[in-house]
Amino acid sequence: MADEAEEVEPPRVVDRSEHEVSRRDIDPDALKILYRLQDKGFRGYLVGGGVRDLMLGLRPKDFDIATDASPRQLKRLFGNGRIIGRRFQLVHIHYPNGKIIEVATFRSTGESDRVERNGELIHRDNVFGTPSEDALRRDLTINGLFYDIATFAIIDYVGGFQDLEDGLVRMVGDPVHSFREDPVRMLRAIRHATRLGFEIERETRRALESEREEILKANEARLLEEFYKDLASGRSRPYFEELDATGFLELLLPSLTATFRRRGARRGRALLQESLERLDERHARGEEISHVLGLAALLSPLIVPVTETLGGSGNEPNPEPFREALMPALERVRVYRRDAERLWHVLGAWGRLERAMERESIPKSLSRRHYFPEALDVFELLSEPSDELDAFLELGRSLPPPTEEPPEPKRRPRRGGRGRGRGGRGGEGSGGAARARGAARSPAGGAERTSSQESDGGGGRRRRRRRRRTSGKRS
Repeated sequence: MADEAEEVEPPRVVDRSEHEVSRRDIDPDALKILYRLQDKGFRGYLVGGGVRDLMLGLRPKDFDIATDASPRQLKRLFGNGRIIGRRFQLVHIHYPNGKIIEVATFRSTGESDRVERNGELIHRDNVFGTPSEDALRRDLTINGLFYDIATFAIIDYVGGFQDLEDGLVRMVGDPVHSFREDPVRMLRAIRHATRLGFEIERETRRALESEREEILKANEARLLEEFYKDLASGRSRPYFEELDATGFLELLLPSLTATFRRRGARRGRALLQESLERLDERHARGEEISHVLGLAALLSPLIVPVTETLGGSGNEPNPEPFREALMPALERVRVYRRDAERLWHVLGAWGRLERAMERESIPKSLSRRHYFPEALDVFELLSEPSDELDAFLELGRSLPPPTEEPPEPKRRPRRGGRGRGRGGRGGEGSGGAARARGAARSPAGGAERTSSQESDGGGGRRRRRRRRRTSGKRS
């Protein structure tokens, strides 16, 4: 572990009398972890968003802890702990009802984990550091504060305490370098500004503007998870409005912003704002926001024009018009197949729901469908409010739960088998594994193998073995 003597600037230490963080607001199990670390001679701090939220008078979602104890030492201290991670190990301490408290060893700044060996730059795994190095590894200054259970003080190496008081979102270190290192940090900076009602600090905002296109290099799966997280946050409208204002929405969902221009910016943006506002109101009521509901709100400027062409006609599900309108957007952010299939079920029922509302009667062939409750939620989200709609929703939600079971998720095709491809892995050398990954992520079913392709892998070998056994008996 790095020597504490290497720390150049001492931190700002904010005494208990100068801040509002109290032990009574900290999760009791997190307190027990902190005290046990202290009793065993280790340092343990409450860190990150938990400290930030406590200082703002909010209830933290997580209570993360950082310490100078190594993962193996933590595992010995806590029998309910599990070591996870490869490049940087940390410990998850498990409690009943699925609660997990994350405990990480102080990380180095990144310099000490890069060494040169025989002229080659080698990245070493699990290089630990000091509290100051750990603070400098964090993304935002307001997330770089530590709460010391031994003194009840806030320890600040990065200026986060003052930024909290000033209502500023500022990157730790050089924002340009930070955004190039991890482009998703740009979205996180916007998220915290919109959720907390803070301003983005001047240099950070300049870097957001200059490095905006770096977001196209971010991992697609991470971008999708960030979208889901913000759609279900209760602050989705200000967040996506800021993405639109700063140009990130056009980069990430060009087909959506192109529709703004094509159908008139005022109407398209109004649809998006209204849908996201209703989504946030649903969150405020404590109601669940599924991935499908979030996607429906985000893509409402693409969905609503399609619903206006249906006219309540048809007795069968009809997702095809929606597929045509939404596929470019779903493929852009690589929506998971299970979510896309669910979305097609829900939107495909739109015409039947309109017809049922006109007749003031819901047929069992619709209400028993596994997607019916979620279809009602999306119908409510995207329809114009009215007494007729309220009565229809009350009728639909008074019915017994659906009897139909959801379909089993499609499994990823096997990569293996004793094929003749190089390496003996069933065509890995010719891109078989890549095709399998693509099929698992394809939003519309896309690249699935046909039944004849699937049966061709082992059927021929079985037939050949049967012919050999038969010829042996004859001889």
